[in-house]
Amino acid sequence: MLALKTSCEREEVVQTLCDMGLDQIARWIMVLPEDRWEGMFLSTWPTLAKKCGYNR
Repeated sequence: MLALKTSCEREEVVQTLCDMGLDQIARWIMVLPEDRWEGMFLSTWPTLAKKCGYNR
């Protein structure tokens, strides 16, 4: 169940990034390992993460 939730959250973030015209960052998120994408996204682009509604 947790893997499904994480996957959905990543898909939502990727969709938001694409909607913002940030396809390159969205592709970067998709190639990151499942267990590391959240931390890397939040540490690399914290403001962008908040704009995507992702603030853990």
